[in-house]
Amino acid sequence: GRIVLDGAKGRIPAYVDTGLNVVHVDDVAAGHLLAHERGVVGERYVLGGENLSLGEILELIASHAGRRPPRLRLPARLLVPMAYLSEMAARVGRGGEPLLTVDGLRMARKRMHYSSAKAERELGYRSRPAADAVRDALDWYRRHGYLVPRRETSVLRSTSGQ
Repeated sequence: GRIVLDGAKGRIPAYVDTGLNVVHVDDVAAGHLLAHERGVVGERYVLGGENLSLGEILELIASHAGRRPPRLRLPARLLVPMAYLSEMAARVGRGGEPLLTVDGLRMARKRMHYSSAKAERELGYRSRPAADAVRDALDWYRRHGYLVPRRETSVLRSTSGQ
């Protein structure tokens, strides 16, 4: 959720070359019900969606948020010193979650791509496109006040009599 919110707010100026699996939360919930109804005890099922690069994910978020996606791709190793500083700043002064973490950069070294083929075959699991998941997440964040709609270019109104 944080990537979605920060991306929609234009707070991600650059990204690293990694990959993630994007799935709609409703599809995962439906998959759990399918596993309960049709799953075999002791078996494991991956309930995923689309495998995308982080750049592709940020493009989806930006397109649904009416923003330009970040274009600058940086090697993770160059960001390690910034991650240490971000973690220290979060601990010391401003509190909250650091914007960049060392663990996050370590995880970014591997593409986190997964296959739901077994769940599709054995449970009848299906997932919708990642674009739908991003759109629905942004809509939810807007409805619940986490993300205010971007203002359109303001139009100056002329007043009569002046």
